[in-house]
Amino acid sequence: MTDEDRRGAILEATWQLIAERGFHAVRISDIAKVCGTSTGTVHYYFPGKDDVLTQALKYCVEQAFVRQSRELRGIDDAHERLLKLIDMQLPRMGRVRDEWSIWLQYWAEAVVRPEFRPAHNEFYARWHETVVRIVRRGQRQGVFRTDVSPEELAVHLTALTDGAAIQVLTGRPGMTVSVMRELLIGYVQRELLVERRTSPEPA
Repeated sequence: MTDEDRRGAILEATWQLIAERGFHAVRISDIAKVCGTSTGTVHYYFPGKDDVLTQALKYCVEQAFVRQSRELRGIDDAHERLLKLIDMQLPRMGRVRDEWSIWLQYWAEAVVRPEFRPAHNEFYARWHETVVRIVRRGQRQGVFRTDVSPEELAVHLTALTDGAAIQVLTGRPGMTVSVMRELLIGYVQRELLVERRTSPEPA
């Protein structure tokens, strides 16, 4: 393995441990054990515990963006692209749910640690801009209303997504992944889709 491979393997193991156990519960020895290496090797790439933990959070979020961008590029229709984005945000069991766990912990750290905020705000700006670009694309294609501000809709949709996901992850009664999906799709249908006129039924 190259140095870059080893570093990536450490970050991959670390973010999954954070998702499972919590940011402050993960130890360097835990990371080394999962990677099948020594604590000295982990420290070689990341001098301190905070270094590896914070880099793992950033790595996880970056990987999620890369995966989502790759998926979205293959979809031309803006409405379908937005529905795909929504689907990829749903905290189903598995990797996406673990990524949401990372997001929640990133938020919590950014509240009390200002040094987390620049990277957090950069990631959030990318998430916001993804929605803005899709809305503008749909307006050009004629599938989304042109009287809607892409910026304002992105603020509303991202906030609605985050709020619903928090309720799913914290086990709020009645809020499931399916309910979250219907909530977000319903918002898009009401606020963004161009009304389709149907022909009157024959007498």
